[in-house]
Amino acid sequence: MDARATFAKALSELDAPAEPPPILSGAEFVASFVPPDFVIDGILQKQFIYSLTAPTNAGKTAIMLLLAAHVALGRDIAPGVEVERSRVLYLAGENPVDVMMRWIAMSQQHDFVIADTDVHFMAGTFPIAEAWDLVAADIEAIGGVGLVFVDTMAAYFRGEDENSNAQMAAYARLLRSLTTLPGGPCVVIACHPPKNAGNDNLQPRGGGAFIAEVDGNLTAKRDADSVELHWQGKFRGPDFSPIAFELKQVTHQNLKDSKGRLRPTIIARHISDVAKEAKATAYNADVRRLLQFISDDPRASLTDLAARMEWPPPSGKARAQRMTDALVRAKLVAKGFQGKHQLTKEGRRALEEGP
Repeated sequence: MDARATFAKALSELDAPAEPPPILSGAEFVASFVPPDFVIDGILQKQFIYSLTAPTNAGKTAIMLLLAAHVALGRDIAPGVEVERSRVLYLAGENPVDVMMRWIAMSQQHDFVIADTDVHFMAGTFPIAEAWDLVAADIEAIGGVGLVFVDTMAAYFRGEDENSNAQMAAYARLLRSLTTLPGGPCVVIACHPPKNAGNDNLQPRGGGAFIAEVDGNLTAKRDADSVELHWQGKFRGPDFSPIAFELKQVTHQNLKDSKGRLRPTIIARHISDVAKEAKATAYNADVRRLLQFISDDPRASLTDLAARMEWPPPSGKARAQRMTDALVRAKLVAKGFQGKHQLTKEGRRALEEGP
Protein backbone atom coordinates (compact mmCIF):
# COMPACT_ATOMS: atom_id res chain seq x y z
CA MET A 1 0.00 0.00 0.00
CA ASP A 2 1.51 3.37 -0.97
CA ALA A 3 1.77 6.35 1.40
CA ARG A 4 -1.31 8.12 0.03
CA ALA A 5 -3.46 5.00 0.35
CA THR A 6 -2.19 4.47 3.89
CA PHE A 7 -3.02 8.07 4.74
CA ALA A 8 -6.53 7.70 3.31
CA LYS A 9 -7.06 4.51 5.30
CA ALA A 10 -5.89 6.21 8.50
CA LEU A 11 -8.24 9.14 7.91
CA SER A 12 -11.14 6.78 7.31
CA GLU A 13 -10.44 4.95 10.54
CA LEU A 14 -10.17 8.20 12.48
CA ASP A 15 -13.46 9.48 11.05
CA ALA A 16 -15.38 6.26 11.64
CA PRO A 17 -14.54 4.50 14.92
CA ALA A 18 -15.67 0.88 15.06
CA GLU A 19 -17.90 1.44 18.10
CA PRO A 20 -19.44 4.52 19.71
CA PRO A 21 -18.17 5.44 23.18
CA PRO A 22 -20.26 4.28 26.15
CA ILE A 23 -22.76 6.54 27.88
CA LEU A 24 -21.29 7.60 31.23
CA SER A 25 -22.79 9.13 34.34
CA GLY A 26 -21.35 12.45 35.47
CA ALA A 27 -19.30 10.72 38.15
CA GLU A 28 -17.94 8.18 35.66
CA PHE A 29 -17.17 10.92 33.14
CA VAL A 30 -15.00 12.98 35.53
CA ALA A 31 -13.38 10.00 37.26
CA SER A 32 -10.55 9.87 34.74
CA PHE A 33 -9.83 13.63 34.84
CA VAL A 34 -6.15 14.49 35.13
CA PRO A 35 -5.20 18.11 36.02
CA PRO A 36 -3.55 20.05 33.18
CA ASP A 37 0.19 19.53 32.89
CA PHE A 38 1.94 22.45 31.21
CA VAL A 39 5.17 22.23 29.25
CA ILE A 40 5.29 26.04 29.04
CA ASP A 41 3.34 27.46 31.97
CA GLY A 42 0.00 28.96 31.01
CA ILE A 43 0.57 28.43 27.28
CA LEU A 44 1.32 24.88 26.11
CA GLN A 45 -0.35 21.89 27.77
CA LYS A 46 0.78 18.30 27.41
CA GLN A 47 -1.52 16.15 25.26
CA PHE A 48 -2.88 19.32 23.60
CA ILE A 49 -2.28 20.27 19.97
CA TYR A 50 -1.62 23.81 18.71
CA SER A 51 -1.03 25.46 15.36
CA LEU A 52 1.58 28.22 15.11
CA THR A 53 0.60 30.39 12.15
CA ALA A 54 2.72 33.05 10.50
CA PRO A 55 3.82 34.04 6.99
CA THR A 56 7.13 32.92 5.54
CA ASN A 57 10.08 34.73 7.19
CA ALA A 58 8.00 35.82 10.18
CA GLY A 59 9.99 33.67 12.61
CA LYS A 60 8.05 30.41 13.08
CA THR A 61 11.08 28.12 12.88
CA ALA A 62 13.28 30.46 14.92
CA ILE A 63 10.68 30.64 17.71
CA MET A 64 10.03 26.89 17.72
CA LEU A 65 13.74 26.12 17.98
CA LEU A 66 14.09 28.64 20.80
CA LEU A 67 11.18 27.04 22.68
CA ALA A 68 12.68 23.59 22.04
CA ALA A 69 16.01 24.63 23.55
CA HIS A 70 14.44 26.29 26.60
CA VAL A 71 12.17 23.33 27.35
CA ALA A 72 15.00 20.81 26.96
CA LEU A 73 17.30 22.91 29.15
CA GLY A 74 14.65 23.86 31.70
CA ARG A 75 15.14 27.59 31.12
CA ASP A 76 12.27 30.07 31.53
CA ILE A 77 11.04 31.49 28.22
CA ALA A 78 10.64 34.99 29.68
CA PRO A 79 10.28 36.47 33.17
CA GLY A 80 7.34 34.67 34.76
CA VAL A 81 6.97 32.16 31.90
CA GLU A 82 8.31 28.94 33.38
CA VAL A 83 8.88 25.63 31.61
CA GLU A 84 8.69 22.01 32.69
CA ARG A 85 11.98 20.50 31.63
CA SER A 86 11.17 17.85 29.03
CA ARG A 87 12.66 15.91 26.15
CA VAL A 88 11.75 17.46 22.77
CA LEU A 89 11.22 15.98 19.30
CA TYR A 90 11.51 18.27 16.28
CA LEU A 91 10.16 17.06 12.92
CA ALA A 92 12.20 19.04 10.39
CA GLY A 93 10.20 18.30 7.26
CA GLU A 94 10.32 21.53 5.28
CA ASN A 95 14.02 22.42 5.24
CA PRO A 96 16.24 20.26 7.46
CA VAL A 97 19.46 22.00 6.39
CA ASP A 98 18.08 25.39 7.45
CA VAL A 99 17.11 23.90 10.81
CA MET A 100 20.62 22.44 11.19
CA MET A 101 22.21 25.84 10.57
CA ARG A 102 19.97 27.58 13.07
CA TRP A 103 20.54 24.92 15.72
CA ILE A 104 24.32 25.14 15.34
CA ALA A 105 24.21 28.93 15.64
CA MET A 106 21.80 28.79 18.59
CA SER A 107 24.15 26.58 20.58
CA GLN A 108 26.68 29.40 20.54
CA GLN A 109 24.29 32.32 20.90
CA HIS A 110 22.27 30.70 23.72
CA ASP A 111 25.23 29.00 25.38
CA PHE A 112 24.41 25.32 25.30
CA VAL A 113 26.18 22.15 24.14
CA ILE A 114 24.25 20.36 21.41
CA ALA A 115 25.31 16.90 22.58
CA ASP A 116 24.07 17.63 26.12
CA THR A 117 20.72 19.16 25.09
CA ASP A 118 17.79 16.75 25.02
CA VAL A 119 16.31 17.78 21.67
CA HIS A 120 15.95 15.10 19.01
CA PHE A 121 15.34 15.65 15.30
CA MET A 122 13.79 13.73 12.42
CA ALA A 123 15.03 15.16 9.10
CA GLY A 124 12.74 15.01 6.09
CA THR A 125 9.11 14.07 5.63
CA PHE A 126 7.53 10.65 6.09
CA PRO A 127 3.96 9.28 6.09
CA ILE A 128 2.95 9.59 9.75
CA ALA A 129 0.27 6.89 9.65
CA GLU A 130 2.47 4.34 7.88
CA ALA A 131 5.48 4.96 10.12
CA TRP A 132 3.52 5.21 13.37
CA ASP A 133 4.72 2.00 15.03
CA LEU A 134 8.36 2.62 14.16
CA VAL A 135 8.26 6.23 15.40
CA ALA A 136 6.49 5.27 18.62
CA ALA A 137 9.07 2.53 19.26
CA ASP A 138 11.97 4.92 18.67
CA ILE A 139 10.44 7.50 21.03
CA GLU A 140 9.88 4.82 23.67
CA ALA A 141 13.54 3.87 23.31
CA ILE A 142 14.74 7.40 24.14
CA GLY A 143 12.41 7.64 27.14
CA GLY A 144 9.39 9.47 25.71
CA VAL A 145 8.97 13.13 24.83
CA GLY A 146 7.09 16.05 26.36
CA LEU A 147 6.95 18.35 23.35
CA VAL A 148 6.78 17.73 19.59
CA PHE A 149 7.22 20.37 16.88
CA VAL A 150 5.98 19.70 13.34
CA ASP A 151 7.68 21.94 10.76
CA THR A 152 5.44 22.31 8.77
CA MET A 153 1.80 21.26 8.42
CA ALA A 154 2.07 21.36 4.61
CA ALA A 155 5.25 19.26 4.55
CA TYR A 156 3.58 16.22 6.15
CA PHE A 157 0.18 16.51 4.47
CA ARG A 158 -0.54 13.41 2.34
CA GLY A 159 -4.01 14.33 1.13
CA GLU A 160 -5.03 15.63 -2.26
CA ASP A 161 -6.66 18.97 -1.41
CA GLU A 162 -5.63 21.19 1.49
CA ASN A 163 -8.80 23.25 0.93
CA SER A 164 -10.98 20.24 1.67
CA ASN A 165 -12.58 20.60 5.09
CA ALA A 166 -13.03 16.83 5.38
CA GLN A 167 -9.39 16.08 4.58
CA MET A 168 -8.01 18.85 6.79
CA ALA A 169 -10.19 17.87 9.75
CA ALA A 170 -9.06 14.28 9.46
CA TYR A 171 -5.43 15.40 9.02
CA ALA A 172 -5.67 17.47 12.22
CA ARG A 173 -6.99 14.43 14.06
CA LEU A 174 -4.13 12.38 12.67
CA LEU A 175 -1.68 14.99 13.99
CA ARG A 176 -3.53 14.99 17.33
CA SER A 177 -2.70 11.31 17.60
CA LEU A 178 0.93 12.42 18.11
CA THR A 179 -0.13 13.49 21.62
CA THR A 180 -0.52 9.78 22.45
CA LEU A 181 3.14 9.03 21.73
CA PRO A 182 5.20 7.85 24.73
CA GLY A 183 5.39 10.73 27.20
CA GLY A 184 2.01 12.21 26.21
CA PRO A 185 3.56 15.25 24.52
CA CYS A 186 2.20 18.64 23.59
CA VAL A 187 2.24 19.05 19.79
CA VAL A 188 2.90 22.36 17.98
CA ILE A 189 2.45 22.54 14.19
CA ALA A 190 3.95 25.32 12.09
CA CYS A 191 1.33 26.58 9.59
CA HIS A 192 1.24 29.09 6.77
CA PRO A 193 -1.72 31.50 6.55
CA PRO A 194 -3.69 32.21 3.35
CA LYS A 195 -1.71 34.01 0.64
CA ASN A 196 -1.22 37.75 1.33
CA ALA A 197 -2.88 37.43 4.75
CA GLY A 198 -2.38 40.36 7.11
CA ASN A 199 -1.66 40.16 10.82
CA ASP A 200 -5.40 40.20 11.47
CA ASN A 201 -5.93 36.96 9.51
CA LEU A 202 -3.29 34.54 10.77
CA GLN A 203 -5.34 31.37 10.45
CA PRO A 204 -3.88 28.09 9.13
CA ARG A 205 -4.10 27.89 5.35
CA GLY A 206 -6.43 25.28 3.93
CA GLY A 207 -9.77 23.94 5.00
CA GLY A 208 -11.29 25.91 7.86
CA ALA A 209 -11.96 22.67 9.70
CA PHE A 210 -8.28 22.38 10.68
CA ILE A 211 -8.43 25.17 13.27
CA ALA A 212 -11.64 23.69 14.65
CA GLU A 213 -9.73 20.52 15.52
CA VAL A 214 -6.76 22.09 17.32
CA ASP A 215 -6.76 23.37 20.90
CA GLY A 216 -5.29 26.73 20.05
CA ASN A 217 -3.90 28.79 17.19
CA LEU A 218 -0.72 30.56 18.22
CA THR A 219 0.52 33.37 15.99
CA ALA A 220 3.81 35.07 15.27
CA LYS A 221 3.28 38.69 14.24
CA ARG A 222 6.39 40.29 12.85
CA ASP A 223 7.02 44.02 13.20
CA ALA A 224 10.44 45.23 12.11
CA ASP A 225 12.99 42.85 13.64
CA SER A 226 10.73 41.80 16.52
CA VAL A 227 8.03 39.14 16.62
CA GLU A 228 5.09 38.88 19.00
CA LEU A 229 3.94 35.41 20.05
CA HIS A 230 0.25 35.35 20.99
CA TRP A 231 -2.89 33.64 19.69
CA GLN A 232 -5.76 34.34 17.32
CA GLY A 233 -9.12 32.77 16.60
CA LYS A 234 -9.01 30.00 19.20
CA PHE A 235 -7.22 29.17 22.43
CA ARG A 236 -8.40 26.64 24.99
CA GLY A 237 -7.16 27.90 28.33
CA PRO A 238 -6.59 31.20 30.11
CA ASP A 239 -5.29 34.12 28.07
CA PHE A 240 -1.61 34.94 28.31
CA SER A 241 0.34 38.12 27.69
CA PRO A 242 2.06 38.39 24.31
CA ILE A 243 5.74 37.43 24.36
CA ALA A 244 8.19 39.44 22.28
CA PHE A 245 11.23 38.04 20.49
CA GLU A 246 13.85 39.61 18.28
CA LEU A 247 15.02 37.91 15.12
CA LYS A 248 18.77 38.20 14.94
CA GLN A 249 21.07 37.43 12.01
CA VAL A 250 24.14 35.61 13.27
CA THR A 251 27.10 33.58 12.02
CA HIS A 252 29.02 30.63 13.41
CA GLN A 253 32.53 29.41 12.66
CA ASN A 254 31.13 26.08 11.49
CA LEU A 255 28.67 27.64 9.04
CA LYS A 256 30.75 28.33 5.94
CA ASP A 257 30.22 27.73 2.24
CA SER A 258 32.62 25.85 -0.07
CA LYS A 259 34.71 29.02 -0.47
CA GLY A 260 35.15 29.43 3.28
CA ARG A 261 32.76 32.37 3.59
CA LEU A 262 30.60 32.65 6.71
CA ARG A 263 26.92 32.03 5.96
CA PRO A 264 24.45 33.89 8.17
CA THR A 265 21.34 32.38 9.68
CA ILE A 266 18.43 33.67 11.79
CA ILE A 267 17.72 32.87 15.43
CA ALA A 268 15.21 34.20 17.97
CA ARG A 269 15.83 35.71 21.39
CA HIS A 270 13.36 37.00 23.98
CA ILE A 271 13.29 40.77 24.45
CA SER A 272 11.55 42.97 27.02
CA ASP A 273 8.58 45.19 26.23
CA VAL A 274 10.85 48.22 26.60
CA ALA A 275 13.28 46.83 24.02
CA LYS A 276 10.39 45.98 21.72
CA GLU A 277 9.09 49.57 21.89
CA ALA A 278 12.57 50.89 21.13
CA LYS A 279 12.78 48.64 18.08
CA ALA A 280 9.35 49.80 16.93
CA THR A 281 10.40 53.45 17.26
CA ALA A 282 13.56 52.82 15.26
CA TYR A 283 11.60 50.88 12.65
CA ASN A 284 9.07 53.70 12.19
CA ALA A 285 11.93 56.15 11.70
CA ASP A 286 13.40 53.83 9.04
CA VAL A 287 9.99 53.64 7.33
CA ARG A 288 9.83 57.43 7.04
CA ARG A 289 13.38 57.63 5.67
CA LEU A 290 12.70 54.89 3.13
CA LEU A 291 9.43 56.48 2.01
CA GLN A 292 11.30 59.75 1.53
CA PHE A 293 14.04 58.10 -0.56
CA ILE A 294 11.44 56.36 -2.75
CA SER A 295 9.60 59.65 -3.16
CA ASP A 296 12.82 61.43 -4.14
CA ASP A 297 13.83 58.77 -6.68
CA PRO A 298 11.19 56.23 -7.78
CA ARG A 299 13.79 54.67 -10.11
CA ALA A 300 16.08 53.67 -7.24
CA SER A 301 16.95 49.98 -7.09
CA LEU A 302 17.01 47.94 -3.89
CA THR A 303 20.80 48.30 -3.88
CA ASP A 304 20.42 52.08 -4.17
CA LEU A 305 17.88 52.17 -1.34
CA ALA A 306 20.10 50.04 0.91
CA ALA A 307 23.03 52.38 0.27
CA ARG A 308 20.97 55.47 1.06
CA MET A 309 19.67 53.85 4.24
CA GLU A 310 23.31 53.02 5.12
CA TRP A 311 22.59 49.29 5.33
CA PRO A 312 25.87 47.65 4.31
CA PRO A 313 26.22 44.53 2.15
CA PRO A 314 25.78 41.63 2.08
CA SER A 315 22.55 41.87 4.08
CA GLY A 316 21.60 45.45 3.18
CA LYS A 317 19.81 44.65 -0.07
CA ALA A 318 17.83 41.84 1.60
CA ARG A 319 16.81 44.23 4.36
CA ALA A 320 15.64 46.76 1.79
CA GLN A 321 13.67 43.99 0.08
CA ARG A 322 11.96 42.99 3.33
CA MET A 323 11.04 46.54 4.22
CA THR A 324 9.76 47.50 0.77
CA ASP A 325 7.72 44.29 0.69
CA ALA A 326 6.21 45.29 4.04
CA LEU A 327 5.39 48.75 2.66
CA VAL A 328 3.72 47.14 -0.36
CA ARG A 329 1.60 44.95 1.95
CA ALA A 330 0.70 48.06 3.96
CA LYS A 331 -0.35 49.74 0.67
CA LEU A 332 2.09 52.62 1.24
CA VAL A 333 4.19 51.64 -1.78
CA ALA A 334 3.36 50.06 -5.15
CA LYS A 335 5.69 48.24 -7.51
CA GLY A 336 6.08 49.93 -10.84
CA PHE A 337 7.97 49.22 -14.08
CA GLN A 338 10.82 46.68 -13.78
CA GLY A 339 10.17 46.22 -10.07
CA LYS A 340 10.86 49.83 -9.14
CA HIS A 341 8.80 51.37 -6.33
CA GLN A 342 6.57 54.41 -6.04
CA LEU A 343 4.49 55.88 -3.25
CA THR A 344 0.74 55.32 -3.23
CA LYS A 345 -1.69 58.01 -2.10
CA GLU A 346 -1.61 56.45 1.35
CA GLY A 347 2.20 56.50 1.28
CA ARG A 348 2.33 60.19 0.34
CA ARG A 349 -0.20 60.97 3.05
CA ALA A 350 1.83 59.04 5.64
CA LEU A 351 4.99 60.93 4.62
CA GLU A 352 3.24 64.31 4.80
CA GLU A 353 1.57 63.64 8.14
CA GLY A 354 4.79 62.54 9.79
CA PRO A 355 5.13 60.37 12.90
